[in-house]
Amino acid sequence: MSSLLQTTDLRRVFSETGEQLEILKGVNFSMDAGELVALTGSSGSGKSTFLNLVGMLDTPTSGEIYFKGKPLSKFKGDERDMYHRVQVGFVFQFHHLLSEFSALENVCVPGRILGTSAHECRERAEMLLETVGLKDRLKHLPREMSGGERQRVAIARALMNHPDLVFADEPSGNLDEANSDLLNQLFWDLNQKFNQAFLIVTHDEKLASFAKRRVVMHNGLIQEA
Repeated sequence: MSSLLQTTDLRRVFSETGEQLEILKGVNFSMDAGELVALTGSSGSGKSTFLNLVGMLDTPTSGEIYFKGKPLSKFKGDERDMYHRVQVGFVFQFHHLLSEFSALENVCVPGRILGTSAHECRERAEMLLETVGLKDRLKHLPREMSGGERQRVAIARALMNHPDLVFADEPSGNLDEANSDLLNQLFWDLNQKFNQAFLIVTHDEKLASFAKRRVVMHNGLIQEA
């Protein structure tokens, strides 16, 4: 069975003031459907650069990324849109919720963009918000929720369109210890409940310990921990 996500000899070089800065130096990595993987490493090691590449938010200098066995470099037009809208979800350090929308409305947004009916979106959003422990906060605006609650809304939103894989970049980076612990448990629970695959970039040792598998970015390469 092919991997859900795989990279081969992935490189990213940035040009700064005439100099070539090689951030990723030939990364080989793979993960399977349903895996919960934590990617750790020191600041500046290339973790977020790697996440941006596999999330198709940036383009590699060389090498290839495969999703379900197909190279992302071959994705064009509608395939790129479907990758971002359906096949993968994103959770960032900052929740990026729409301030004028309620928790329920924020979670519905990806489904409505995809063309899912309002009724179906509402049903799934309610289920997801209940799953992340926010069934009593459906109508609350972001400003009426804590940082931890806002991040849980962002996770529910990322799951709206049934993605195969969710990328999370330092999801607990702005949270206090108590809310970080709740978030860590939530990733584990979602992985168990939905067999949901997560690739999480984190400095949080507790979050990394929750992962079924931990890999480390070091000197532009990924190594098994």
